Amino acid sequence: MKKIVAMCIVAITLFSCSSDDNTPETAKTLQKIVFYQNSQNQRQWNFNNGLLTTITYADGSLAEEFTYDAQNRVIKDVKFANGIQTEANTIAYNADSTIKAVNSLPYTYNAATRKYAYSYGSNFTIDCKVNEDMLAVDFVRTGVNPGEYHMTYDNGKMTSFEKRANGATSLVKNFDFGTVNTTDLYNAVLAVAKVKSLTDPSFFMDCQVSKISPEGFDKGVSDPYYYNYGVITNLDGSLVNVGIEVLDQNNNAVSFYSFADYYYTAE
Repeated sequence: MKKIVAMCIVAITLFSCSSDDNTPETAKTLQKIVFYQNSQNQRQWNFNNGLLTTITYADGSLAEEFTYDAQNRVIKDVKFANGIQTEANTIAYNADSTIKAVNSLPYTYNAATRKYAYSYGSNFTIDCKVNEDMLAVDFVRTGVNPGEYHMTYDNGKMTSFEKRANGATSLVKNFDFGTVNTTDLYNAVLAVAKVKSLTDPSFFMDCQVSKISPEGFDKGVSDPYYYNYGVITNLDGSLVNVGIEVLDQNNNAVSFYSFADYYYTAE
């Protein structure tokens, strides 16, 4: 599939160049992304002024809403189900934009070790090491709702994601990358991802917070399949379709599903 997709992209690029030589290039603005379209897991990410503002369910109802301050930092993250608010996180910041508190619970940040910590007499503790972009690398929560998440990065690309429970790995994904740049998405969700690093690291599970789109991933020894991403862009660049072909250990296709549809509008 990689070769087929690559040929499609080359053909599209050549056709666009030959037919649009006299047409000036138009910048595109990311409007929305629909993940897992036409499935029970469908979620739509909606963007405004270059920032992720809401996530909606297939029926259009709110799943999550983000509020920003004048510095484009997320100060409130609210979750919904069936039209009812189920969770709300209010975030406060230090002068250097590191997170100071979540729901008035104080966090400390050690710049030398790049670690956040929360352990102020509540029924849980959090230790979270972050990278240079303030995204979770190692997250450990003890007490109520314990769990661990471990991520690795390479120049803005998240190369692996691991979730651990009760000392054992429950999910691992190892990503490899092509050349499709997704910096617009990375910049649009970075403020949200900084907060999710402390409140919900599962947000990183599908590698949306990477500067390059994944080309494929595997789930380690517990899963024999390889998941091969395919990307097709329409002629004017206003729609990018990303599908995933599932291959077994013998490179035979066993399934295919729609992963993400990126919708752009010309500025």
